[in-house]
Amino acid sequence: MLENLRIPNLALVDVVELEFSDGLTVLTGETGAGKSVIVNALSLALGGRGEKDFIRHGCSNASIEATFKTGNPKHRSISTVVQRDISRNGSSKAHINGQISTVTLLKESADKLAQILSQHASQQLTDESNHLYYLDQFGNLDNFRERVETLFDIWQKTEKELQSIQRKKSQLSDERELLLFQKNEIEHSQLRIGEEEELTVERKKLDSVRMLMSRAELIGQLLNGENGSITDLISALQNELNQMASADPTLMSHVEIVNSISFQLEDIRSTIEQYGSTLSDDPKRIEEINERLDEIYLLKKKYGGSEEAVLHSLEEINLRLRDRPDVDSLIEELSTRNEKEREEYQQNALLLSKKRNDLSKELQKSVEKELRELAIGDASFACELLYEDHDNGINLNNRTVLPSRHGLESARFLFSANRGEPLKSMAKTASGGEISRLLLALKSAELKRGQTDDILLVFDEVDAGIGGRTAVEVANKLKKLSESAQVLVITHLHQIARLADNHLFVEKKTVDGRTQIGVRQLSPTEILAELDRMIALPEPVLPK
Repeated sequence: MLENLRIPNLALVDVVELEFSDGLTVLTGETGAGKSVIVNALSLALGGRGEKDFIRHGCSNASIEATFKTGNPKHRSISTVVQRDISRNGSSKAHINGQISTVTLLKESADKLAQILSQHASQQLTDESNHLYYLDQFGNLDNFRERVETLFDIWQKTEKELQSIQRKKSQLSDERELLLFQKNEIEHSQLRIGEEEELTVERKKLDSVRMLMSRAELIGQLLNGENGSITDLISALQNELNQMASADPTLMSHVEIVNSISFQLEDIRSTIEQYGSTLSDDPKRIEEINERLDEIYLLKKKYGGSEEAVLHSLEEINLRLRDRPDVDSLIEELSTRNEKEREEYQQNALLLSKKRNDLSKELQKSVEKELRELAIGDASFACELLYEDHDNGINLNNRTVLPSRHGLESARFLFSANRGEPLKSMAKTASGGEISRLLLALKSAELKRGQTDDILLVFDEVDAGIGGRTAVEVANKLKKLSESAQVLVITHLHQIARLADNHLFVEKKTVDGRTQIGVRQLSPTEILAELDRMIALPEPVLPK
């Protein structure tokens, strides 16, 4: 139940602090006095949409705080404090028991604390797409419905993936075949970085082998030939310098230089001789190199322009192949998973369907009983479950029906206000006053089934369009409803107000030249005056 509500800086409200108790609380006041502000504040506290235009002029933010108590008062009860902050800059913050929360989480938590049934709720009742939700709420089937919704989403995701792959089977097979060909082509080439440069150097050497062989032979002759070789000349030079150095030691450095030259020339001769012996004219090897260089050229042209790019392409191909398993195997895997997920959805959807079928009969009896207590004794009501045939649907009672996220059926409420008249679509036949009473009947039936324990029910002018005896019956129903749940009613009907356990009065007043909305609890004397005003007796006087 709601214990207190604090509203600063909302619309025309400066600060309003309200204490609530159990039972039936009414909120009354002149038309335009600002009763809707209290409902808007509660809606915001419960996770409703916040707009910066809600903030009082001249203020930077509005902050609504509501404290709820849940649990048996005779035992341990739990307080839940929800807070909603709206800022001029468009930001919105939510807190639950002082901890930062998302607005979505706040709304989910608040659904267990309070329900606001406004004229908008009556409009929702005239929309047949909402009727299945009312049935599920009556039967407390939220967990079953959420389970079916989750299983349907999982199944449909697999179903769509399977259909997509089946449509693109040929394309995916071709793509995989191409990737496998490319993978095999690169791996079979055994390409390594630097290979092209090594082969180019080797080919250049082989192309010049005859020239190299002849040059090596000529160098050998120059260094060690029979006719005036360089080696012979150096030997003669050494001999002459040695004789000169024996007479003049200052020439020894030149002797050493010539000796070094002699050693170096011998080293060159030996190296060139060995180098020449390794040379051979090998046209076959040249052909092999040319073929390999052509292969490398084609690989580079196809896969990025360099050896590094070719090998990187191989890595990417392997990654893409990992994401593109064999199509037939993938289809088989998805088909197996699809059947399993379909079966799991079917089992849960059939269970939910059975529960709804049983509940629809129970709801019919409960609502008709409530309507008799609301002065529509001749009314008839039914909850019709509707199914759509589908060739590949779910088997239900010897027919195949279309599955959906919310289950196998939709629902619509049928209504007749007059005895002997056939049931017709409630949305098309019920008047505004009858819709209001139907909404109250549904909520009463839900309460009797134990689905609204420990909750605040807010009725915002759902009594519009009724009066006289009907208003009395509605008032009695609200009073009875308040014996099991905390009920807050915004009303213009004195028939409802006179049964209230608590009476709050909303009025506009001027403070320091500005209009403000004030809310206060009325004393017994003030309640009488307010009831006179609501009845429109002559010259009603409301004590100050």
